[in-house]
Amino acid sequence: MRILGAITAFFVTDFFFHLIDALAMGLKAETQAQRIGAVFLGLLVLLILMAVFYRFFSRSFFNGFTVAAGLFLSFDIVVFHWIFQLHRITNGPEANWLEPLFVVFGSFFVWFGIKKERSAGVSNHNGMPFT
Repeated sequence: MRILGAITAFFVTDFFFHLIDALAMGLKAETQAQRIGAVFLGLLVLLILMAVFYRFFSRSFFNGFTVAAGLFLSFDIVVFHWIFQLHRITNGPEANWLEPLFVVFGSFFVWFGIKKERSAGVSNHNGMPFT
């Protein structure tokens, strides 16, 4: 289930990334407050999805989703935003503090999901992790 959770997280985040772009309907966040609000709306959608997955799916699925979301938050920013400089999270100066914050929280999500999955693996298999 953890692999299914990770795969679902990838497709869901990619789907919502492109869906939000398509649903903007010409609206453009021009002020700093609008851009930060748009970012926090995306985070709200992520947290709602995490709450739904925690409530209705197995813990392994939720842990896999958490790790995949964390990788998306951290790896995408480091590689595509900082190393290759393809794009930024926003077009304003707020990206300079939002992106490091996302990398920290994304790294925490990865650590948390792996930690929970390992502790669940030990307790579910009589002391033998991931067997």
